Amino acid sequence: MTTHPTKLSSVHTAASLAQRRDALLAECALQRLALGVQTWQLLEPLTGGNLRHTLATRFRIPLMLGGAVLGLALVRPRRVLPLLRASGALLKHATTAMPIALALARRFSKQETPP
Repeated sequence: MTTHPTKLSSVHTAASLAQRRDALLAECALQRLALGVQTWQLLEPLTGGNLRHTLATRFRIPLMLGGAVLGLALVRPRRVLPLLRASGALLKHATTAMPIALALARRFSKQETPP
């Protein structure tokens, strides 16, 4: 004897199948509602003025730098690639040297009081 649902379809009555279908539709509706609420909760900080304020404070400098690079690319297209390479190398050196500079600054900024 098998317990597979499709094999037992002849055993189910029309009323029990309708009840099962209604229960599944209700469960799907609840899942859609829960998904809608969770999606709204995730996107709530990005609505209206919050999004404009967040983007304005976090992306002002990168947008300015991007605009400057785009302007240079349009005005002097031959000089942009070497300039980008040089700025990339400078950024690489700066990111490796910054932790050392911060450690030195912390070490020298500690002032010892005489006893």
